[in-house]
Amino acid sequence: MLLQLLNDFAESRKLLDDLAFSPKTVRWLVPLDGEGNLIGSGPRETTGEKNRGLAYSTPQTSRNKNAGGIGEFLADNLTGIFGIDTDPEKDIDNAKKRKDRDANNVDKCVDFWRQIQEAFEATQCTALQAVLKFHEKNPVLPSFLRWGVAVESKPNEKPAWWLTTALGTETKLGPDNFSFEVEGFDGLLISDETMLRPYWREIYQKEINDRNTTAKRGICLITGNTDTPIAATHGPKIKGVPNTQSFGAAIVSFDKPAFTSYGFDQSQNAPSSIKASTAYCYALNYLLNQNDHHLRIGQTSACFWAKETRQASSRISQMFNRPDPASIRSFLVQPWAGLDKELIKKDQFYSVTLSGNAGRIVVRHWLQISLDQALENFVKWFQDLEITPYGDPSVYASPKHKAKEKEEGMPPLALFRLACATVRDSKDLQPETLTQLYRAALEGTPPPVMLLKPILNRFQVDLPKQGLGILTNPSRFALLRLIVNRNRKEDEPMIEPQVFETHDPAYNAGRLLAILDSLQRSAHGSNFDGATLSERYFASASTTPNSAFSLLWKLHSHHLKKLRQQGDKGRRAANQIKNSIIETVALFHPDKTGDAPQLPRHFNLIEQGRFALGFYQQMAVRKAAIDEYVRKKKAGEIKSEGKDDELDLFTSEANTTQE
Repeated sequence: MLLQLLNDFAESRKLLDDLAFSPKTVRWLVPLDGEGNLIGSGPRETTGEKNRGLAYSTPQTSRNKNAGGIGEFLADNLTGIFGIDTDPEKDIDNAKKRKDRDANNVDKCVDFWRQIQEAFEATQCTALQAVLKFHEKNPVLPSFLRWGVAVESKPNEKPAWWLTTALGTETKLGPDNFSFEVEGFDGLLISDETMLRPYWREIYQKEINDRNTTAKRGICLITGNTDTPIAATHGPKIKGVPNTQSFGAAIVSFDKPAFTSYGFDQSQNAPSSIKASTAYCYALNYLLNQNDHHLRIGQTSACFWAKETRQASSRISQMFNRPDPASIRSFLVQPWAGLDKELIKKDQFYSVTLSGNAGRIVVRHWLQISLDQALENFVKWFQDLEITPYGDPSVYASPKHKAKEKEEGMPPLALFRLACATVRDSKDLQPETLTQLYRAALEGTPPPVMLLKPILNRFQVDLPKQGLGILTNPSRFALLRLIVNRNRKEDEPMIEPQVFETHDPAYNAGRLLAILDSLQRSAHGSNFDGATLSERYFASASTTPNSAFSLLWKLHSHHLKKLRQQGDKGRRAANQIKNSIIETVALFHPDKTGDAPQLPRHFNLIEQGRFALGFYQQMAVRKAAIDEYVRKKKAGEIKSEGKDDELDLFTSEANTTQE
């Protein structure tokens, strides 16, 4: 089913119209004069992706490159153009492997220059003649390449290929591709539509005809066509899937004797036509290279598309990667804006999640759903993520946090940012986490309850270290709300986006901790520099509430007393906070006003999530009051009355947040 739909996608998008060329990144262009002499110190770097170069439409061969020894036309790597091994020290202790590797390198280089020679003879292109002269003058290693370590090497540094650029600087090479540019020739050789590209189309078609003539014929399992040339292997390689080789990998392969049966060789075991096997590979390569159809989620890649409604993929991609508040509001109000509603009802949405395993690609998840259902699920996703912000993130977020968001270009509700709430560093993200959230968005499924554990663990670790500043990023609490609500039982409350009244002990205990923490901050004022109640007791209060709150209840009497000693405004503030405590405790047992709350010995994982949300939302209420007070103070709407100014009561919390 997957390969059939990818084949249909390739045909509907006309990806097979010019198979002789496909995108390839070329990082280095070797500048030559008409006599084949190098111009300058070395190759010129193209202005494209960092350390990879610019993507060009380059000539492709249809010959099977699995056996090695096959060069590309006009653009290739170090081995194809210069005949040198990308890693000369590999297999150095294995004579047979080293010999085979050297032989393959020689064959590939010979094949590359054979094609250049034949193209020159057929076209008499003077630029190709200059390239051939360069090869004659540089039969061995060219002057701008060297193998070794950096000039200022580090201890135990591994040797690598180094290149002197046209600017005279030296840079370390990776799996880079090279091509040529010749002085006086109009444009690049790989882009020449006058002689070279028409010539290569003829060569490519001849390769196809020869392959079709010699190929076995049979039934294609992808298209159902009969008496069609069957591909021995599927290709071209699929590039861009995490944890695969730079030259690509296969999603279908038969390269071991164990994969054959009844005397069938390679893909004869599951026959598909040459055209269909090429089509689905081109479709996947296209999807993986288009931001509107592709989402990199950790060590996996998700490709998605709609059968007919092409704009739908762009809308979904934007909402996964760049869901800023304005775009979310617009999406929730008009999710189908600009799209044909009747077509959406009939259309299908497809998604495949891929990961790499050495030379093969693994299908982690496959989704086929109606497009209107996918969009409805996506609307529900953002509704479930809605959460009251803690202050204005654009004002109170730390400079480091702002810089990271700007660098990544991802708002707090972007899929990647949500997933990062589960780990200390994005490098630690597990593929399963992102895949689970991706499915929850498009399928409307609840993420696993156990995903709460790393989120809560990170919060318990970060709160004592960073204080209330961590509340300015709503990613963690938006995700908590979604997981808690989607996994709740019938008798459990639905957590609202903002503070609300409920008799749930866990949620109210979180609110109570926030109020007691605010009481402590107000009692100590701006001079307080120790650990706050929330920083010290959040972990125990959210897991073993009965024992933790028995101590906190005793402490709150001391803080109320201290606050009342700070003048008339201190007494008024103490009365206001005490009333908040009474109102909150009443939600535990309305018949015993003023008594300490009776709490269970333990909270389970879902209850710990509701506790954290109650704490966050109550703190957001407190923060809104502080921000409003500060605004009025700056505007002159409130006059200062000396040391017992109410603003002083809030200073500690306000400063902590801004830091």
